[in-house]
Amino acid sequence: MFRSLAGQPGQSSTRGQGAAVSPRDAAPQTPRLPDWLTRVRPWLLLCVLASLHGLLWIGDDLTVARVALLSHIGLLLMWQPLVGAQSRLNARALILLAVAVLAMVVFYGPAVLSLWMLLLAGLVGGKVFFSTSRGPRIYYLGALAYLITALFTVALPRALPPGLSLPAGIDTLGLWLSPLALTVMLAVPGHERADRDREVLDFVSGLFVLLLLAVLALGTLAAMLIAGVDYLRALLGTLTVLAAMLMLLSWAWNPRGGFGGLGVAFTRYVLSLALPYERWLESLAALAEEDGRPEDFVARAANRLSALPLVAGGEWRTRGGGRAHEGQFGRRGAQRYDFEHPLLELAIFTQRPLSGGLVWHFNLLVQLLGQFYQARLRAEELRRLSYLSAIHDTGARLTHDVKNLLQSLNTLCYAAREADGPDAAERANALLARQLPVITARLEATLDKLRRPQPADGEWMPAPEWLQSMSARFAGHGVAVEGATEPDLWLPGALYTTVAENLIANALHKRQTEPGIAIVMRLGGERLSVEDSGSAIAPALADSLLREPVSSAAGLGVGLYQAAKQAQAAGFALRLDHNHEGCVRFALEPAPRPLSAPG
Repeated sequence: MFRSLAGQPGQSSTRGQGAAVSPRDAAPQTPRLPDWLTRVRPWLLLCVLASLHGLLWIGDDLTVARVALLSHIGLLLMWQPLVGAQSRLNARALILLAVAVLAMVVFYGPAVLSLWMLLLAGLVGGKVFFSTSRGPRIYYLGALAYLITALFTVALPRALPPGLSLPAGIDTLGLWLSPLALTVMLAVPGHERADRDREVLDFVSGLFVLLLLAVLALGTLAAMLIAGVDYLRALLGTLTVLAAMLMLLSWAWNPRGGFGGLGVAFTRYVLSLALPYERWLESLAALAEEDGRPEDFVARAANRLSALPLVAGGEWRTRGGGRAHEGQFGRRGAQRYDFEHPLLELAIFTQRPLSGGLVWHFNLLVQLLGQFYQARLRAEELRRLSYLSAIHDTGARLTHDVKNLLQSLNTLCYAAREADGPDAAERANALLARQLPVITARLEATLDKLRRPQPADGEWMPAPEWLQSMSARFAGHGVAVEGATEPDLWLPGALYTTVAENLIANALHKRQTEPGIAIVMRLGGERLSVEDSGSAIAPALADSLLREPVSSAAGLGVGLYQAAKQAQAAGFALRLDHNHEGCVRFALEPAPRPLSAPG
């Protein structure tokens, strides 16, 4: 389909020879039509045809006809404007319009009027094929019927050379009979004659109607000159041959019976024209799956543009990622077309000028390339944010590891200071001999986490080995370690260690305010629990304890929250299992898997 020179509001166009116009350059909204023009709008096409019929009635009086022609052209521009109401005519467009009107006025005659009616028939014919509703289609069919009748009964007979055989009074008969087609237009309701899509027509269908009528007119003239028959016989004979050719062409287009016909061949031809562009789009999607910087992706995709028809080379420039990158591909050509995307500028060089359709096609390709480039930038930003998040989570875990290590060192220092007698010194040395290797291993694990951020679960280890290491670590702290595990059971060691250390550290801190409470850590299968016999946790604090950071006088207040998040990321659940006076128990166990829907 085809629109007039003015684009619709909000639609993008090309700048210069191919660049898309920025939103700030877009045309404003279409202003409202004056009230009088809104009222006469359903009658505009009828006024155009009535003024045309007046030209036919005037006949050979060229002076009056030229004046009437100007009013006819004015009415036509009101019905089918060459520019939209939101656009401005530049000097060049005004000059071209003035020259065209002046040429029609100067050279006006029967031949010019016949050619003008052919053009109007093509214009109205495009409206017929574009209209989908019954009312507008009947309306335009009536207009087309009038133009065809008036053309072949009045305008064309007057334009024929002298000496040819014409039926007597055919032009007078046409002047009286052709307006009957306008009565069909009056039968259509006014709201369906308003022609809301007056700037839209089917260009191909209109061109087909124009060429068909031109062939009919020229064929009639050729038959009269070659066969020496009169006008009516030549017109009917040409119309018969043309109808037979159209029937044969329609059969060849879709012959049925298992044969493809011209329709299939034409479709294959049209699809083959877009094959190089489809291959470039496939390569663009394949490049998007490869690793590398976003700028390298743009460079590789731009280089593959050289394989497209008519493309000699080009230049590209990106504006994303905090800095600009640019590059070239191919060679320079005689024509340059610039295309823009919010994050990408691309210029294409060709040896020959491109049509408007190809410019639009290349603009679409550049917009797709820009969208892929934007997606790569976002993926890179997400990767960076994920790395920063991993560093943050690792730092949060290491903070608690260092705090627990500091508590262990403080306990060892306190035991060494309190060792007065020989027996106490021997027990302190034995405690140091057991705990220092454990603390050293924990420091090495902490430094390894800092160098290589990793998921919370870390490496897996046998459950008996982990239970033994926890028993040795908390020996001398008044923590009872119990458990019954299978030898072949493996646990995520880092996760279980982090949870156990946080829970036991909180229980030990609670023991300072409530002396004498018992602390028990149990491991049964994959279930880990830490229980103390102190007072219950306040209900308000218990509701938010594992869901968000809470205020803490002895730490940062995020220990249990971080432990719960790490457990969730690893597929486990940390919860407050029991909260009563004399029994406060936290439990870590695998999260229940959702039941699958019945098939």
